Amino acid sequence: MKVRRFGSTELQASEFGLGCARVGGIFQKGGTGFIELLAAARDAGINFFDTADIYSQGESETLIGRAFRGRRDRILIASKAGYCLPARRKFVAKLKPLLRPIIQRLGIRRDQLPAAVRGTIAQDFSPAYLERAVEGSLRRLRTDYLDLLQLHSPPAEVVERGDWQKALEGLKRAGKVRYYGVSCDSIEAGVAALQYPGVSSLQFTVNLLEQRAADALLPRLRERNVAAIARECLANGLLVKRAEEVDLKQYCQSPGEEALRAEQLTTYRQKAASEGSSLARLALRYASGLDGVSVALIGVKSLSQLQGVIREVA
Repeated sequence: MKVRRFGSTELQASEFGLGCARVGGIFQKGGTGFIELLAAARDAGINFFDTADIYSQGESETLIGRAFRGRRDRILIASKAGYCLPARRKFVAKLKPLLRPIIQRLGIRRDQLPAAVRGTIAQDFSPAYLERAVEGSLRRLRTDYLDLLQLHSPPAEVVERGDWQKALEGLKRAGKVRYYGVSCDSIEAGVAALQYPGVSSLQFTVNLLEQRAADALLPRLRERNVAAIARECLANGLLVKRAEEVDLKQYCQSPGEEALRAEQLTTYRQKAASEGSSLARLALRYASGLDGVSVALIGVKSLSQLQGVIREVA
């Protein structure tokens, strides 16, 4: 696994990082398998682990803390803050040990839960909330510092207002955060973040099917020597599945989008075949190979999935 300079920082990050949104959760079988997954990722050369305080109601961070206890200096931890878990989810998190075997036995899926049970997730980027969120992350991760703290999907107007900057600079001076950045859901939020010199990284969607953010943001990032973290590099699994396994209705919001994705997939499958490659390998090579991308995240939830991805990038 190649290692790259992370923008203008002192961090040296593996070219592929592990996206930990799927690590943990009440719909999974428990923590032991995830501990093995995280350790296997590190053994394969991955040193960049991207998580968030709300992933699996905090369990993602907890499992990372357990997996790398005593080996903190061997990894880079990037977490996020800004979302507030609703009371319902906090309550469910406390009952996970009891609920998990019941859910597994009944075969209940996440999408079968009514919205009233899941609750509505709000956002809070106030200095006081961000400081509390970081303290919680540090406890769960069993560490004294985050290598990277990212604002979690803030609206562009929140980024522009900049109320969060003083808090993040304070956390940095206190040694609790080495660097900070913004995980963006829009190009506008990314552009707004770049007006702040303290922002060391932007995270945004980069894949063969969705290249707009890369085209708009990467030239600006290169100019400022700000690191880019590419996420959804396999388009939430769409660029891994065989043609006969894909149901585009699950991925698309309209017939027009469905037709576009079908055309794109046909084109890229043909390109991969002409190069003697798999579609997954072509997709990973694209995301990682873009000039300015420091880390391309792979999102897996099992050891077999990790091994499959590692084979594609070897």
